[in-house]
Amino acid sequence: MARKKSNARLRQGQDLARRLYDRKIRELESLSHEEKVELRGEFPLLSQAEFEDVVRQTIEAKSYQQERVGWQAIPHDIAVLILAIATAVFDLRTGVIACIATLVFLEGFFQFYFSRDLYRPLSTLVWLTYPAYLVFAYLLYQEGFQVLWIAVGVILASIGTYLLGGLARIPVRLILENRAKGIQEAARMRAEKEKESGTKKD
Repeated sequence: MARKKSNARLRQGQDLARRLYDRKIRELESLSHEEKVELRGEFPLLSQAEFEDVVRQTIEAKSYQQERVGWQAIPHDIAVLILAIATAVFDLRTGVIACIATLVFLEGFFQFYFSRDLYRPLSTLVWLTYPAYLVFAYLLYQEGFQVLWIAVGVILASIGTYLLGGLARIPVRLILENRAKGIQEAARMRAEKEKESGTKKD
């Protein structure tokens, strides 16, 4: 009986988490007393502490997901800054090469590594990309490019780096997927061997 009640409470906690996950973090952080009472009425098996814990965990899960998505945009931001700086210091050819090399390297690195502590300061780099585009456009103008080609250059620096970044992530994603499959297969084979060993002993 106690186990059934515990399982029912667990299911209600999972159902509540699914219901809350569709909401924005801002909405979850500012749930009114009336909303909480209404939700508690729909999930009566959850205690007040359990209800608050589900809300907190949902907020943390959504925050983590948003940070992981934002983390994947940081290589693009850094590459754009490198493009503008290297073009200003050296020339356009060097800037493009440095931008592509930086983007390809960071896309791979950021697939393997994630840090919430680093994400917060690095996420502010996006605000520097806007002046970087203006600087890059001015540098192209200084090089004698026409307005049309300057616009094309800025569009390539913005959208092109996103597309190139997506392509650069494919090999790393395949490596990670194959590694995960390898781990699962090794675990399955180990479980089968343990099962066979236990059967022989019996």
